[in-house]
This record gives sequence, C-alpha cells and structure tokens, in this order.
Amino acid sequence: MTLISKAAGGLSIFSCLRDMHKTAVLTSNNAYAKASADTFVECAIASQKTEKISYKDAERKNWLLKNNFMGGLNETFGRIGGYCRGFFTTGVRYIPNFIFSLGAIIPKNKVVSSISTVGLAMVEIWDFIKNSSGIFERTDYLK
Repeated sequence: MTLISKAAGGLSIFSCLRDMHKTAVLTSNNAYAKASADTFVECAIASQKTEKISYKDAERKNWLLKNNFMGGLNETFGRIGGYCRGFFTTGVRYIPNFIFSLGAIIPKNKVVSSISTVGLAMVEIWDFIKNSSGIFERTDYLK
C-alpha cells in the first residue's frame, strides 16, 4: 500500500499546487484590471482639474492622460499582490490535503501511510460531493 499511498500523496500535492496557481493567476488578472481602471480614473480626474484655463496646461494634462505616465507601477504591484493573495487564500483551503499527503508520503510506517491515504481519500470525496452537487448549498436566494 505504500506505493499507492505515495502516488496518491504526490498527485494530491501536484493537484493542489496546480489549482493554487490557476486561482492565483485569475486573482492576479482581476487585480491588474482593477489597478488599471483605478489608474485611468485617477489620471482622468486629475487631468480635468485646473486652477486656470491655459492651453499649455491642457496639452500637458492630455499628454499625461494619454500616456498613463507612471501608471505601470500600480498595475505591476496590483498583479503581484493579486497573485500572492490568490495563491495563499487558496492554499489555506488545501491545508488538510497537504497534511494527509505528507502523512502518506513521508513516514516509513505502512499503517500511518495507509491511514493518511484513507484520510486523503475522504477529503477528496467530501470536496467532490460538496462542489459537484448542490446538497449543502443554500437554495433560498430569492426568499
């Protein structure tokens, strides 16, 4: 059973890390879009404010609005922060999977590996039932 335990543990860790990465990419893209929109709105509002009417100032503000001067930094930090936030938020959800996977892979004792493999299977079955069927979901959204 140790070969099956090690294979199950390794596949579970790979699956969890892959899902964490995919979720982090989605969160990163959302954070990038939000930072980009925020930067555009900030620049648009700043370019409309003026103390006096001047052609030179209007041209300068239009150039800043068009070129999004220094806006790339906010978008870059938004993307990096979004990736980290998505990765670690999803990672917290997979803590039981990591514990049972490491319990199946690391110990030399066959009993501990077998118990960890059964625990890992139960976590995966619970996750499948909970997310595939709507058994434990609310159904009274419109009430």
